[in-house]
Amino acid sequence: MKKVELLAPAGSYEALMAAIQNGADAVYLGGQAFSARAYASNFDGETLEKAIDYAHIRGVKVYVTINTLIKDAEVVELIKYVSDLYCIGVDAVIVQDLGVVRILRRIFPDLEIHCSTQMTLHNSAGIQLLKEMGVGRVVVARELSVKDIKTIHENTGMELEVFVHGALCYAYSGQCLMSSIIGGRSGNRGRCAQPCRKQYEMISLHNKEGKEKKRPSFYLSTRDLNTLQNIGEIIESGAASFKIEGRMKKPQYVASIVRAYRRAIDDYLNKKQQLLHTVVIKEVTQMFNRKFTEGYILGSPPQKMLNAEKPNNRGLAIGKVDAYDDRKKRVRIKLTEGIRQGDGIEVWGSDSIGGTVNKMYLHNKLIHEAKAGETVEIQIEGKIKKDDRVYKTLDLQLSKDLEKTYSNDIENKKVSIWGELKVQLAEPLKLYIWDDEGNTVYKESREVAEKAEKVPLTEEKIIENLSKLGNTPFQLQEMKVEVEGSIAIPISVINKIRRESIEDLMTIRKNKHKRSHDSVNYSLDHIPTLVENSKKPTEDARLPKLTVQVDTLEQLQYVLQEKVDRIYYGNLQNFQKAIELCKANNVEIFFRSPSIIKDEENKILQTKLKTYKFDGILAGELGIIDFGRNTLQLPIIADTTLNIMNSSTITFLEERGLKGISLSNELDLKGIREIRASKDLEVEALVYGKLAIMTTETCPLTSGDQCQDYCDHCKSRPFYYHWGLKDDKKAVFPFAKDDWGRSIIINNYPVYMIDKIKSFTEIGVTSLRLIFTNENPQDIAEVIRTCRQSLLDKEKSMIKELGISNFTRGHYYRGVE
Repeated sequence: MKKVELLAPAGSYEALMAAIQNGADAVYLGGQAFSARAYASNFDGETLEKAIDYAHIRGVKVYVTINTLIKDAEVVELIKYVSDLYCIGVDAVIVQDLGVVRILRRIFPDLEIHCSTQMTLHNSAGIQLLKEMGVGRVVVARELSVKDIKTIHENTGMELEVFVHGALCYAYSGQCLMSSIIGGRSGNRGRCAQPCRKQYEMISLHNKEGKEKKRPSFYLSTRDLNTLQNIGEIIESGAASFKIEGRMKKPQYVASIVRAYRRAIDDYLNKKQQLLHTVVIKEVTQMFNRKFTEGYILGSPPQKMLNAEKPNNRGLAIGKVDAYDDRKKRVRIKLTEGIRQGDGIEVWGSDSIGGTVNKMYLHNKLIHEAKAGETVEIQIEGKIKKDDRVYKTLDLQLSKDLEKTYSNDIENKKVSIWGELKVQLAEPLKLYIWDDEGNTVYKESREVAEKAEKVPLTEEKIIENLSKLGNTPFQLQEMKVEVEGSIAIPISVINKIRRESIEDLMTIRKNKHKRSHDSVNYSLDHIPTLVENSKKPTEDARLPKLTVQVDTLEQLQYVLQEKVDRIYYGNLQNFQKAIELCKANNVEIFFRSPSIIKDEENKILQTKLKTYKFDGILAGELGIIDFGRNTLQLPIIADTTLNIMNSSTITFLEERGLKGISLSNELDLKGIREIRASKDLEVEALVYGKLAIMTTETCPLTSGDQCQDYCDHCKSRPFYYHWGLKDDKKAVFPFAKDDWGRSIIINNYPVYMIDKIKSFTEIGVTSLRLIFTNENPQDIAEVIRTCRQSLLDKEKSMIKELGISNFTRGHYYRGVE
């Protein structure tokens, strides 16, 4: 029978117990450092080892997240931390940073590495590259369909992990800078402030009268993923691990969702059909939902991906308001679901009003419980109107029942064991037991068997007592007993040898994967060699190159009227014309690859690129690197979307033959100063431009009405910013579609560092990039001229002369948490 792994979240030790006792095959959790859920409880060193022991005794794997970007100054701390994880026996680490993958492969060659969804892995070429690095598993982007996953599995043979339940990010994970740009809390560093769950106003950027507006709503808020009823389709895709999101969720939630998916997976694998009971579906809905979607993985339409109505839990619908008695402060509801005293409810009207069911009346009499179909009155205060919807947000009895599934008094997770016992006259009892992992225990009793004077000990009686494993994590499958002659021995002796053997087996299982610190082959004195390829680039007599990123021909024409060294152009619809314009002006042109390009799209892209004659590729994702170098034989520069934050990542890319790298937009100047790279490598930094803060599969207008006209407009004119999202601080974030149909949301103000050119040249930056998105021709010309002037006179401030009043310094001075 096919085996798939059910992987559960554990934000606390109690949640870990809940996951394991309800059927998880593996759990993932975070320690106190380098975790993308910095606000979860997470595990300190002592609790983490205890958790791993608990899991390993029960045959469950533990994966620890190291899924944040790492700075050079943190490398020593990282290695010490992973060394501790390695020695206490973690089964794998989940990593986002390419540089961390490279370091861990060198120091801990037998430690399994899984690449996080934060690495935005979405095509076969990029995943094959990581397989060649020795990565054991990748967590694919949540935007992939079952078909996409199957293609990657067939092309690479890589072990694939997919999300099957829980919260979805609106943007491609790892391709979101919105939290860090707005508030300095980086999702890539584990501190996302969830700007996608906030309310925005949709406005037209080209309608000065302001008539084209859409009401404030949660345009970026996704529904929760739920694939329970079609889990078989995902099993057939070839995915190896089914991941439940929720390290911030309560243990009761983990218990409920894990047991539901355990049942669904087992039903499909055993019967090839799914007969999920309505009770299971209602329970999962009750525990937490922002409305459910089957997600990109099962092909939900865009309209069923987002939930503009409410960004947090809605619970289970239990009816509508019949009437509200403002004097008695009672709401009358005809129930569609049962409810009890102590449950939580929320009434949805002009405002959301929540509370606990303290007093409930049926026919004006206090009751403790009501059934579906009954009309009850519940004491609650607020502005409530007829037909307002009512939801049960907490089922108190369900929570209590779920808590029992992982209490210390219950052991649901049973490991199969087998055994043999030999009983011989005048000899000690000799007991062998072994488990499904091949671990073996041999135990002899201190006492010896004597000749029975009355009733001899039978095989049945011995097996009966050896089978009494009680509240241990073991279940006896078979016990062979050999008794020679008429033997007597106290039952207490049999019980004692059983207990001691089980204790020994538990010790073996929990220690099996632990390693000695002596086995870690590194010296902290030599750590710098892991992050330093050659020497830090130094300023020489040459001026840095001036590169310009632009995606429309109209803007390109204005750019080429000024003196620039290289163009990055990403619009494939008119790439040939852009090439001709650049060649006519003797300017290099690199194709700026998208940060997302799925396998089917990649075929189209590669076929088209083979027909053009251009100078190089700005690689927005891993998959295009080997194609660009080996097939097109062009120089490759890594774009900022590869999240290059440390020297080890730079070295990894140099080892793949890249000509240059673009530093992460989340690096500050101090971090850039610490970067080490070879002398010949181009190191590029942004000095002007509105950052792409989200790349998403679903357009924000999907949540509104009548977006079809805009969709048609986008297809014919990609990279034109017609709409924007206005937040509660009046900042407007424009968005447009690229020529692959994905939405790109950009920051409201440009990063401006043109007056600080000297800060970059002093620390070895060799290329300075300008990004133009929705600027007008005059602004484009002035920015380029000012940058040229600043290169020649690094001491002169240019902000006033350029006339820019609204700008940001990005993260160059403030960094990110």
